[in-house]
Amino acid sequence: MNTGSHFHKQMQEVKSDLLRMAGLVEEAIHDSSSALARRDAELAMTVISKDRPIDMMQNQIEERCIALLATQQPVAVDLRFLSAVIKICAYLERMGDQAVNIAQRSLALKELLPTEVPPTILDMAEISQDMARACMDALANGDLQLVCKVLARDKDLDDLNRQVLEDMVEWMATEQRLIRRGVEFILAARHYERVGDEATNIAEEVVFLVEGRIIRHQGGMEPREPDANAC
Repeated sequence: MNTGSHFHKQMQEVKSDLLRMAGLVEEAIHDSSSALARRDAELAMTVISKDRPIDMMQNQIEERCIALLATQQPVAVDLRFLSAVIKICAYLERMGDQAVNIAQRSLALKELLPTEVPPTILDMAEISQDMARACMDALANGDLQLVCKVLARDKDLDDLNRQVLEDMVEWMATEQRLIRRGVEFILAARHYERVGDEATNIAEEVVFLVEGRIIRHQGGMEPREPDANAC
């Protein structure tokens, strides 16, 4: 096998590992949300126990990327790919951490008197899962239309997070016995908002991978050509 073929085989293996890591993170977010909605302590503990494999995958992928950068000295698209993968790994790992945080909120609420999870938080759970799924599909397929969807939904999640905070502050002011539950719900909403932030970060890296453009801190995706579709 010539050197070029071996290098691109290694690059494909890195991408496959990254997508496997993304799949584990997506599953963790889904399961932690189910645990919160159903007060399922066993499922919450499962999410927590599966966090370490995600952490180890981050280390392994980053080590492979660094080795390829050091030994192959890639340029252009290959360099862009490896640098983006290192950042995406970190974003995925943090999304996994947020799934653990949500699972921990589920365990804390399980110890309190039963109460329904506020619909606003359930909406946040759904949106954050949709964003996670879309950013990972965008990563797998280089799909910029999915990137647009992720970026558009981030504001919805931020707005809902503010709504939860306002609702819970009002609730705790009138129902002082429920302060602990209110705090747990505020924290859960914050965790979902962070999932959305990390999904947005990944979506922005997909643009860098596909087009070589950096769109962070620009408030959205600008069209590359006058007739191109903007987000």
